Formats: sequence, C-alpha cells, structure tokens
Amino acid sequence: MVTQFAEGAIVRAGRQARSIEIAALTGPGNVLVLTPHPDDESLGCGRAIAAASRAGRDVLVVVLTDGRLSHPHSRLFPADRLIALRQAELVEATRLLTRGTGEIITLGFPDQGVPEAQADRAAVRDQLLHLIDARNVTSLWTTWEQDPHPDHRCAAAIARQVADARAGLGFWRYPVWGRFIEDAPRAGDVLYRFDGAPFRPEKRAAIDAYRSQMTDLIPDDPDGFVMDARARRHFLESPELFIGDGNHV
Repeated sequence: MVTQFAEGAIVRAGRQARSIEIAALTGPGNVLVLTPHPDDESLGCGRAIAAASRAGRDVLVVVLTDGRLSHPHSRLFPADRLIALRQAELVEATRLLTRGTGEIITLGFPDQGVPEAQADRAAVRDQLLHLIDARNVTSLWTTWEQDPHPDHRCAAAIARQVADARAGLGFWRYPVWGRFIEDAPRAGDVLYRFDGAPFRPEKRAAIDAYRSQMTDLIPDDPDGFVMDARARRHFLESPELFIGDGNHV
C-alpha cells in the first residue's frame, strides 16, 4: 500500500493559522506525547519534540500500539520480528529528536486492537495520570480526534479523558493523516502553526529512521505500508499543526 497524497482542509487553514512558540506548547514543565503507533510522533510533532528537548523539557513518548499491521502478510517479517523492528526504529527516532534524553513507554496494544471497553480505557487513563503526576508533565500532545484511523481517534479520546481529569494540563492534538482529508477543526477548537524550522534536520533524521515505513525494506508484502514520496516530503517540509481548545494562548 502507498499513501495517496492530497493536502486537506486543515493544511490549507494552517497557512493562515497563528504561529505558536514552544514555550506555549510545553508549559513550564515536561511533555508527554501519546502516539498511536511508532512513527506518528515523528511525523506529527517531530520538530516540536526536538524543540521541547532543546528547551530543557523532558519528553516522554508513550506508544499505544505495537505497529504489527503495517506489513500484515510479510513472511520475512512476521509479527514478532516486525514489532521488534518498529520498536528499534522508535528508539532511534526518539534518540535523534531528543539527543538521547527522551524516554519511551510502550503500552503494547496490538495495531488496530486499541482498548474499546471503557474499563480498559480507564486503566490506560489512570496509567497516564500517574506518569503526568510523577514526571511533572504540564502538557499532553496526542493525535487529532478526526484523524482517519481508529487508533489515532482512540489515542485522542483517552488523552481527552486525561486532560479532563487534570485542570491546567496543556492539551494539544496534532493531525497526521488528517492532513490529507477535508475535515476541519470543530467549533471551539483553535488551530496553531509551529514552524520549528531549526529542527528540520532532526525531524528528517527521525523519519528516515523508520525504514520499514519509508523504504522497500520489507519487499514481500504488496499490501504493506510504504509512504508516498509526496506525503513524506509534506511531513518534512510543512509546519507542524496543533489544535487547542481556545483557552491555551
């Protein structure tokens, strides 16, 4: 599978969006990035992660799923080997973005097997709340609830529960695949643009670390994911977009 590229409504709106600085995205403390799969953190907010790290913030990357379904029919990379590969890519990408200071926690849900039951989602919420309290986290970043992937929407829903439970916690959503659809932010949401141009090299290196997603490293699955070159260029060259609730800045 190759992603189809077309700039969506949120990208067009982002060209006129207000610019935001990293201090507003982080708050005074540290950052927790809840990412659905290994690579969404680099694609959606890699520049911001690098900027936060250089600003002295600890960045904790919490990964919801193991990414095992990016190449579901590969014999060379069955599920256990693919999970290990994507974990290694995540470790390398996070190292590049944070110069080795970032921390990773993997929750281990199967790709497209994120928790649906409210009790299970509550358990994840409570785990994240513990991390936020223990690590002086003042801002939570996650994927946009309108991204067209169930794992992305689940991450956003859980993160919303976390934000609702902690008054004063910064809560920001970044579109990944939502960049290529015609959905626009909902009423009450405010779109911001983070340019982060000095951190383009770090983001490029982090994205390149995901060879399983960006190259033909896994050659034996015609249904496997390979990112379209135009989409990859878009993520590398475009400003990052963050959606707030309207009361952040």
